Amino acid sequence: MKARAPLLRCAADVRTIALLTALTALFTVQYGRLVEHPSLLPLTYVFVLVPLVAKHNHNHCRTFRGRRWNTAFAMWLTLLTGMTTTGIITAHNRLHHGENQTPADFVRCSLVRFRYNWLNFFGFFFASAFHMWRHRPDDLADWRRTRPLLYRQAVIERVVVIGFVVALLAVDWRSTLNVFVGPWLFGQWFLVTINLLQHQDCDPASSHNHSRNVTGRAINWFLLNNGYHTAHHNFPGVHWSRLPDVHRVLLPEVDPALNERSLLVCVARRFIAGEGWSGRRA
Repeated sequence: MKARAPLLRCAADVRTIALLTALTALFTVQYGRLVEHPSLLPLTYVFVLVPLVAKHNHNHCRTFRGRRWNTAFAMWLTLLTGMTTTGIITAHNRLHHGENQTPADFVRCSLVRFRYNWLNFFGFFFASAFHMWRHRPDDLADWRRTRPLLYRQAVIERVVVIGFVVALLAVDWRSTLNVFVGPWLFGQWFLVTINLLQHQDCDPASSHNHSRNVTGRAINWFLLNNGYHTAHHNFPGVHWSRLPDVHRVLLPEVDPALNERSLLVCVARRFIAGEGWSGRRA
């Protein structure tokens, strides 16, 4: 008898599913007041970063073999983040990867030009969101003509997430704001702001020095190797589990100053101490 192919394209995504299940449980027990403990909400703020990374990974390299499973997974990610999974395709896949640090890139570092880098750190999200709001192309109109399956998925995701949020608010608006909306907003802030850390003071014209990497094992285990950013930009279709290997191959060509062990230490050095930042206005 012929063995059935596994649902997942890569066995490493068992970790993705496990982490997303943990976040789903955190949302459920807090919203339903099934378990009350002061540690649960801070954990939610940490775990909400996982579906954002998983959404990014899924849009670059599909998680499941079957189309229906991928559609269902994208819907799960939509509900866990409060934002559609298809919504980042144009901004990230096409414009950030295809037009990195150009005027077409909604998360280009030049959107913030304060002399003090901590102001750039706190202002970047708002500058990027405003720029995206003003200039974002009409995805749905384009996909309706050129990619009808993606168009249908995008419409369904929007309807479902709006209905989901309305239902949550109708049942318990206080818990909705506390348990869901707070972590969602933090996650979106992190998703956008991390681009400043990953690309500020790098060389977008370079084949290897266009991105900053965070190489710590613990942070990369939890955030699905999102720290290996040079490898990801050079090979965006490579599954996240292979990025450490790609990083090791590229390492001799990468400026050592662009490799950081700790995310928190890097944030403190660059955006609090201002190390490496000269107040450049370009």
